[in-house]
Amino acid sequence: MKNLGVWIWTGVLSVFTIIAALGYYASTQTLFFKLRDVEVIKRRETRAKRINLDEFRKLPQDDILIPSRFDYSINAVFVYPNDTNKWVVLCHGVTENKISSIKYLNMFVGMGYNCVIYDARRHGNSGGIHSTYGFYEKYDLESVVDYLHKHYGEDIEFGIHGESMGAATMLLYAGELSNKAKFYVSDASFSKFADQLTFIFGQYSRLASPFVLVMTNLFFRFRSRFSLFKVSPIRIIDKIEQPILFIHSKNDKFIPYHQTKELYEKKKGPKIAWYPGRGGHVESFNRNQDAYVAKVTYFLENYVKWDVRKSRG
Repeated sequence: MKNLGVWIWTGVLSVFTIIAALGYYASTQTLFFKLRDVEVIKRRETRAKRINLDEFRKLPQDDILIPSRFDYSINAVFVYPNDTNKWVVLCHGVTENKISSIKYLNMFVGMGYNCVIYDARRHGNSGGIHSTYGFYEKYDLESVVDYLHKHYGEDIEFGIHGESMGAATMLLYAGELSNKAKFYVSDASFSKFADQLTFIFGQYSRLASPFVLVMTNLFFRFRSRFSLFKVSPIRIIDKIEQPILFIHSKNDKFIPYHQTKELYEKKKGPKIAWYPGRGGHVESFNRNQDAYVAKVTYFLENYVKWDVRKSRG
């Protein structure tokens, strides 16, 4: 009997050690994932004819380093080819950088607005050690918006467009920090970061994933002082009063589109949703460009009451 107890204790300790090791590994992969090379993104977007960097560089713009409250700099580019006080702030997704936001910038500039693109913390030319999927990133978005108002006019009206992590960041900013924006476009956000990690872990082991999630969160709190359970747009979506356009491809295999459906259903007030059938994760624009522009145009004209210039480019 004594030997049996030793074996049971040894087994329990072994399982705990394995789960702790998986939690540490998962936290490392999540906080310090490999970023896409800037030149790779440039080539990808250029070859797909979604951007023309020569034409982009001709647009009037200011390339700025904005102080973050976390003692690093946020690299933002303020692009203002249009004589207007209407701006759109663009938030890119995880592993990407501001270059991948240029395709959306082209869309909004063509509609008659000015735009801000910027690198999220730890991405591109911005500082920061850990990626936290919106927890700290929302404060950097607030710093970018504050800079926009301070240096480009207090009478500015602005909206925010975000994709993936950028969309979650945008929603957390709106629900927890500020309600200054006129509108939000949420493209492929998760509803709960915990659910997203559970979905990813579950592809390897459904049985172990809840335990690995708890251990991963312990390492998050120790290594970066944030809880993944607080990265939860679904908790605050009903606090956002402004109109939201929700976009999410039905074929998204990375963040299932039902997470956006959950956000849409809980959102109070003006809202509209579009779930295109073509495209994977954050490919709704790439695979359905004309329809994407039409949806955004309809949203801006009918929900935000902004005039849209019909000729693009």
